[in-house]
Amino acid sequence: MGVMFDSVEASQPFLIFGHGKAIHRMGLDGKHHRRLVTGVGSSILLDFHFKEERVYWADKRNGVIYKKLHSFDKHISGLAVDWIWNNVYWTNGEKGEIKRMDTNGKNQGTLLRHLTLPSSINVDPINRFLFWLSGGTTPSIQRSDVTGQMKITLIKIAEHLHALSIDREDKRLFWVQFGLQGESAIGSCDYNGNVLHIMDQPLRNIKIPQSLGISVFLERLYYSDAASRVIKTVNKYTGGEPLDVNTKQMSKPPVDIKVVHPLNQPVADSLSPFPGCDEQSGNCVNVCSSLAEQGVCQCSEGFALSKHGTYCEDVNECSHWNHGCSLGCENIPGSYFCTCPKGYALLSDRKTCREIIPCEGNMTKCGHGCLATENGSVCVCPEGSILQEDGQVCTGCSSTDRGGCSQLCTLVTPSRWQCDCQPGYQLHQDGKRCIASGPPPYLLVANLVDVRRINPDGTGDQTLVEEPKGTILALDYDPVLNSVYFASTSQKTIERVDLNNRLRDVLVSDGLDSPEGLAVDWVHRKMYWTDKSRSTVDWSTLVGLYKETVVSKGLEKPRGIAVHPLAKKLFWTDIGSQPVVERASLEGSERTIIASTNLVSPTGLTIDFTEDRLFWCDQRRGLIETAALDGSDRRVLLENQVGRPFDLAVFEDRLWISDQEHQQLRSVHKRTGKKLQRIHGSMVQPASIVVVHPLAKPGANVCLHLNGGCAQVCENKLGFAHCPCLPNYILSADGKSCLPADASTGTTGDVCYFRYQNECYSLRCDVNAQCLLNAGKPKCLCLEGFTGDGQLCVGEYSFYCAMNVL
Repeated sequence: MGVMFDSVEASQPFLIFGHGKAIHRMGLDGKHHRRLVTGVGSSILLDFHFKEERVYWADKRNGVIYKKLHSFDKHISGLAVDWIWNNVYWTNGEKGEIKRMDTNGKNQGTLLRHLTLPSSINVDPINRFLFWLSGGTTPSIQRSDVTGQMKITLIKIAEHLHALSIDREDKRLFWVQFGLQGESAIGSCDYNGNVLHIMDQPLRNIKIPQSLGISVFLERLYYSDAASRVIKTVNKYTGGEPLDVNTKQMSKPPVDIKVVHPLNQPVADSLSPFPGCDEQSGNCVNVCSSLAEQGVCQCSEGFALSKHGTYCEDVNECSHWNHGCSLGCENIPGSYFCTCPKGYALLSDRKTCREIIPCEGNMTKCGHGCLATENGSVCVCPEGSILQEDGQVCTGCSSTDRGGCSQLCTLVTPSRWQCDCQPGYQLHQDGKRCIASGPPPYLLVANLVDVRRINPDGTGDQTLVEEPKGTILALDYDPVLNSVYFASTSQKTIERVDLNNRLRDVLVSDGLDSPEGLAVDWVHRKMYWTDKSRSTVDWSTLVGLYKETVVSKGLEKPRGIAVHPLAKKLFWTDIGSQPVVERASLEGSERTIIASTNLVSPTGLTIDFTEDRLFWCDQRRGLIETAALDGSDRRVLLENQVGRPFDLAVFEDRLWISDQEHQQLRSVHKRTGKKLQRIHGSMVQPASIVVVHPLAKPGANVCLHLNGGCAQVCENKLGFAHCPCLPNYILSADGKSCLPADASTGTTGDVCYFRYQNECYSLRCDVNAQCLLNAGKPKCLCLEGFTGDGQLCVGEYSFYCAMNVL
């Protein structure tokens, strides 16, 4: 069954891989390359059984697992061999199933059904786990036991996932992920989906990611590169520049890959004195040497054997008197925790309840009362938080620091929590920080005499706008058009520069006196600005048409401005005699004061869209403050540490500040105010700051402009343009254009539609228009609610107002 490999050769690690309708082997040094078997097909999946000294493979096209183990299951998308219990597992991507059979071809059965595009199955026979990739709109990595029970999702990832592999020594999973812009990385996590680690790893010119295969051995990770037709290797911990295993390019691209060595198929000294026990979950899987035999279960702490002895049941510790809780107890699977009634809190032993009393003496930081103990008073923390080592500050989901989590904090028990991230972000291996997927972010800074592009750490300083012919204080960025908008207070203009071709346009040149704040609404396609001399907040379309005053009453010297298109709110600061931070609807109604006390000169402000929080700075007080969007939970982040701050920008965990007193940029942790850093010190007069990244301005539909750069279909996903192709076309290496898969199979309708899409692309329709066939030819037509010629479309209400109809 399968093809034999030489056991003497197998004493040294070597690679097996598919190549040119054959299975090959090669040493890890690229030497001793030879064929093991021919005629296996060009699209295969493979695995090995070291003890049997055999290679197993599946032909994805005809659905055969060789040798003739199964011959009627097409669409096989993953193959794994259990070398201990002698089973073969495979995934069927189209049917959404995981199946198994014995290595002798008997006892075939379906373990799991109704899965979403499962692929790349792996098995750990010692821990009795199956792992596989799940496709669809939300790619994920899933796990079950080897009987198909206890199925869970370990991790969800926004990127496309390929080529799952297992590191059985470190008990970690490795995979390759591709972002919507074609960026690639190697990810890994433990068996429970925790301790996530992402390494940016450019996989150059991977045209068909489905052909990618990876395998882990010791500290190295090996992968097949279909484009360069070589096998490459990188350090599994650090990544870095990949090394070529074979120096000579192969005639055909290698597909799938495995490192053959006994370390990659370990056998435990004793699998378990109780063979049916799953140590990872504490649940009995009722399996011995084969699925047909009766297992003996032993349960982990917190579980007890069922009446019939076939599975483990949770023990309700709260129903017994030995739990130790003084007043209240709550049971959870495998454990319990103590609770207290209102007005009481737990002592540090997490069991004894004590009445909450007012704090006295130096317990000034306690915000939830105190508890009297033998060693004096201690602070009380709200449920979901615990006391830090200083004895006064709380940490946890219900505290200011949110348990150290960047974004989401979920309670497991009242004293334990775990962090999670919003879509588009990945949890760092520290288990707390959330890192944005996609290209690295950068900063745009108005520098009085020019506009600069700077990396978040202050490096890579570039001048984007030279010879501005004016004093630039205000700027913002449109992610749809990839353009920078900036205002000149001396020239009294608002301009736009296209970052793709550096073309500049003057958009507004009349009715301006002192534009010192500018904000782009990237969703509703408008721009707002403050005019300090005219005491107004105005708006226009993004081409400068139909200018209107949004707010004027009660304004004195408006300066900073920010827009939240998803919440449909506008925020601004006023540095007049009655300084204020204020909010209104996008039309200027429903005005609400966010802050009006303890302000002197509030200048810039910015919005953290992941938390819906507002940050602003007070230039004269050297103050940085934050509050919720309704003004609640107002807190001081920094005071007298930044000189004269003018503006701010926030992304991930950092807050960037322009300091005009010291002509420099600074950054600080957005929630703690700690780790204050000077990142750039050679500025003329730093003013407005903007972070550029697809996730920095959520809700942007990049497919509205030039079809997102896609030749055929454009799908907007979290601000990224994803470019799938029509049937009978394949995506080219640039990730944008499409090539016929087979000229002989392309239909006339496909070709016509392809040409139609190309003509639409060249028409350059307005973002508020769509390209439709009109009299047999593509034409730009404005969407409902907009008026224009298709190259320019504006809202009908604004259009009629401009024409004095209303």
